[in-house]
Amino acid sequence: MSAKSKDINESTSTEAPQKNEDTLTENYFAVSVLRDFILPDLLDKDTVELLYWAGKNLSRQLILDMDSLPELFQKAGFGKLEISKQTPKSYIYTLTGPEVVQRFDTNNDDPEFSLETGIIAETVEKTIAAYCLGTYTVNSKAKSVSIKIQIDRN
Repeated sequence: MSAKSKDINESTSTEAPQKNEDTLTENYFAVSVLRDFILPDLLDKDTVELLYWAGKNLSRQLILDMDSLPELFQKAGFGKLEISKQTPKSYIYTLTGPEVVQRFDTNNDDPEFSLETGIIAETVEKTIAAYCLGTYTVNSKAKSVSIKIQIDRN
């Protein structure tokens, strides 16, 4: 018999869960298993690069625009996405929420957000019609992510 591990979706109440900003979305578990466990095992050292390009490709297939990104991120179980700063040469997004906190907890404060960065980079690129490159920085203390989209208008 195997030991019972902590179930992140287990509810201690018999009532329907209340929807608020501190609860994980329904899609979180499936997304987490694929992104944080299965794909890194399959992709090994190429995980970061391949997930970034997979995110860009996914954005192309979904035909997104910048205004639809926050809703997509919520529905996909990625977290709460907001533009925190915009300049003529870059956009900086902040990704927060219980999904992001759970990823920090699951990945020992070193989660990767390449898939999300690729989705945002390609979506911005399509929306503004200029080449874009995305990078991300994790803030382990705040358990949040800053995603910077650099714009090349040459």
